[in-house]
Amino acid sequence: MSSLPAGFAALALIAAALIAPAAQAADTAPATTGDSCYALSEDQQIVRAGADRDVLLRNGDQHYRVIFTASCNSAVTSRRLAFETQGQSNQLCGGSRSVLKTDRASCTVERIEPLEAATFQRMARQRSR
Repeated sequence: MSSLPAGFAALALIAAALIAPAAQAADTAPATTGDSCYALSEDQQIVRAGADRDVLLRNGDQHYRVIFTASCNSAVTSRRLAFETQGQSNQLCGGSRSVLKTDRASCTVERIEPLEAATFQRMARQRSR
């Protein structure tokens, strides 16, 4: 029926099976990375409006939702916000290893969720209303 050798047809099927999930994954948001660590640059933005349990973080061209283990009301009013991991500034890790230092408190980071840029922008606009 087919003029293609059997081995070639099998390879084509395998290639198609591998490509389909990769194409689908490109349309979805990255997976949650609770224990991942990120080196933070000086080019960052922290959206803290409504910061009770989380803040939004833009680090260069990367975007995240940083979720705390408990309420972090001091993030809303603090003049100073800085992420720290075991005394090291500008290091952000999930798994309760990092804290957000504010003027008067520290809020423990439970996990970090990567966001698409458009999702970050939409969430930041919603919080500023």
